Amino acid sequence: MPDVVEIYLCKAGQKLEDGRMIMSNDIIDKEAAKADAVNRVKISPSLARIAYYAISSNGDFKPYYSYTNPNVDNAVPKLNLRQSSKSISGKRKWLRKDFGPS
Repeated sequence: MPDVVEIYLCKAGQKLEDGRMIMSNDIIDKEAAKADAVNRVKISPSLARIAYYAISSNGDFKPYYSYTNPNVDNAVPKLNLRQSSKSISGKRKWLRKDFGPS
């Protein structure tokens, strides 16, 4: 059982060292790591890879578990330009009304 586990969360095409790193004291074995990975992918389907590294109290750092998402959702939400331009122009009108003519 590791003292602490470092979890690296990577998007598609992202290097492991560029991924987001979080720490966990709740992962006690590889089955818990597997369950955690499946749960994280359900919450964030854009995760491509999750890597777990065990850190012991003497400073040893070793690979613990790795999960690759077979169904990565690479879809990037597109910005609706009409909606965004309306909100910007609405802000500009508000500024003109309260702070004088522009």
